Amino acid sequence: MKMPWNQEAVRVLPAKLDLAQQPWCREALLLHIRGTGVLRWERRLPPMKADPYETPLCLTLRGAPLLSWLAAVCETSESWLCTGWGLDTAECPELDALRETLNGGCTQLEEAVPALSPLLELLPEGVYVLAESDAYPADGCGQFFWGVSDCLEPNPATALVWLSDDDYDYNYESIPPKFLYPSQRRSRLDMERVDYYKERFREDGPLPHGLAVYVTEGMSVLLDGHHKAAAAALLGRTLPCLTVLRLEHYQLRPLAESRSREKKAGCFGPFTVPIEDMNGINLLKAPWKLTESSIPLPEGRLADAELPEALLTAGKRYPTAKGYALVSAAEINYPTDQELETWLADPGLYRPKLRGALVVLRDRGDSRLKDTALRCAAVGDQYCSLKAESFQVLAELKGDPDVEAFFIDYFVNLEEPPSIHSSAQDYLTQIAHSFWD
Repeated sequence: MKMPWNQEAVRVLPAKLDLAQQPWCREALLLHIRGTGVLRWERRLPPMKADPYETPLCLTLRGAPLLSWLAAVCETSESWLCTGWGLDTAECPELDALRETLNGGCTQLEEAVPALSPLLELLPEGVYVLAESDAYPADGCGQFFWGVSDCLEPNPATALVWLSDDDYDYNYESIPPKFLYPSQRRSRLDMERVDYYKERFREDGPLPHGLAVYVTEGMSVLLDGHHKAAAAALLGRTLPCLTVLRLEHYQLRPLAESRSREKKAGCFGPFTVPIEDMNGINLLKAPWKLTESSIPLPEGRLADAELPEALLTAGKRYPTAKGYALVSAAEINYPTDQELETWLADPGLYRPKLRGALVVLRDRGDSRLKDTALRCAAVGDQYCSLKAESFQVLAELKGDPDVEAFFIDYFVNLEEPPSIHSSAQDYLTQIAHSFWD
């Protein structure tokens, strides 16, 4: 079922978004939407034991909860997330109407807007960013995205990640929307559909996309694409995704490209857009003031079936929020052979880059991972974060004879019995033992 594009309701603004500081994003548009507001964030009554500094929010579609969010006031504190009741509890023919477009891939983002418009019109009136990027089919905690709990739980992908160790001195690293939360009941999983998308991902040409709504920091809730995300996980790849980001707040501090002392801008997650680029649209004075509801923050109902072990195992290979922060802080992309050799030639100088490289190589299932981890694990005699993280990578390569030989050699060369080791050395020893667990 196709629906017409109401160009008065969904309009692409001429603003050119600066992607120079957004390496995670391939393309982004600024949209003005005159919507109905049936897909919206609501402020709810807090749980009994909620912190007074946390704001209870709920993403709803025609009244059906899609995600509960106990939002931390401080950006350095983790928020609490909880699943909703499932998209099937809210009638949404608009999603069915755009699925053909999402499955056909998006060669150009602006070309997808007409098909997306029926769903976009469900949002409250305002200005939004529509971004095209890759997301992990994981929740930021090291597990498959569909395996989350139906109860409120803290999630590290909802805050700035604190890096404080031998390589970083109290760094707070921001995470772009790379992680996903589900909006469908597990019992709707159809492995035949997953197999279909696995074949689609193996084909040449435009790839099927998911569709998500931004929550906060590194987290988005997936509206369409659960089977695509499952297929991506089994293939060890990321999910191409279109993400809608709402206007959250304004900033008044000068922007880098502004010569004036003050230039007001709107903040859409990691995007900052000058107000003057919004084509004279009347903006909400307080975009953070949401619809008030007297209904308590609901618990979820998605965990109504067991997920296949293959999916749960596949989800563990993706970076955690901290792992992604290490990649971001090191300012690296997918490392070339020459880059790896340069960094490994002087690991003391390039420790942050090597830590990031271990995350990226593990994420991609790269054949260079074992050799890189072995060489990093052999760095010096003293404990360091690089050594510990390379031990962790090697411990996952169970049954590998080269790794087993490395760990046996490690135990043979321990100078003191474990009982009098430093806590750091004990930690490395525990990781080494886990290879045989």
